[in-house]
Amino acid sequence: MLLKAKYKKNIFFFFKSLLISMQNFLKQFKPKKYKAYNKYVIVSAVYNVEKYLDDFFKSIINQRLDFKSNIYLICVDDGSTDNSANIIKKYQKKYPKNITYLYKENGGQASSRNLGLKYLKENDLNIFWVTFTDPDDFLDRDYFYEVDSFLKKQNNIAMVATNIIFY
Repeated sequence: MLLKAKYKKNIFFFFKSLLISMQNFLKQFKPKKYKAYNKYVIVSAVYNVEKYLDDFFKSIINQRLDFKSNIYLICVDDGSTDNSANIIKKYQKKYPKNITYLYKENGGQASSRNLGLKYLKENDLNIFWVTFTDPDDFLDRDYFYEVDSFLKKQNNIAMVATNIIFY
């Protein structure tokens, strides 16, 4: 293989060029994001779960269904004493139209979920489908896509239940 003169002088440029070429090649295999038939809200009760939050957010943001267009997340901080609030605010800053942060004194999971539902109702977000996902849970990237595909085919559904995989 013939190397260009600049690559012979600095091997860094060779690897950088190779990496850029590979990235461009791999872009064609990136999964397509889908627009949903419905919009979805996740209400999440947060209490001292900083070690799980990054994975939780990534599993939601990287959904096959387009996150920015179809998924809204309400994180209710139930009086966390760890770094949970800062992590949520970091993601909220990146996705201000999709993530809402609410704080309340510690009162338990049910009161946090109820506050999230109250916020949803008071702000008239017109989103019919609500799910409760805890921050120590991770969603399969096809979760909302599969639910949405099912709902598209059904016309008289009021509730959907999905499988849970324990690990």
